Amino acid sequence: MRRSLHTDEEIAFLLAEAARGIPVAEICASAHVSLGTYYRWRRRLGGLKPAGVARLDQVERENAGLRAEVQRLRAALLLQPVRAEPIRTAVTERTAPHQGPRHRGAAACVGRFAFGRSAN
Repeated sequence: MRRSLHTDEEIAFLLAEAARGIPVAEICASAHVSLGTYYRWRRRLGGLKPAGVARLDQVERENAGLRAEVQRLRAALLLQPVRAEPIRTAVTERTAPHQGPRHRGAAACVGRFAFGRSAN
């Protein structure tokens, strides 16, 4: 997408002028933009003041950096070798003897007739 010729602060100023009662057509003519562009700006920036627009810009940059970091981590995870068997430790050996569900009637919910009976 092409970069705007107006900064976000200028756009916020134009939107504030419209909120003060200046006709939108006059604002668009002075800024050399179409009505569609004005309404797109209004949808994107809403009623933000110039300080809020600066904060929004900072948050968008931070968000882009975090998205890039997530993509980098996702790519690193995809390159790691997959283990066939989970790692067993002494703690998991002590807690592992339990084989099935622990609630009452759980054995009735397993197998061929599981749809007809419930454990609760």
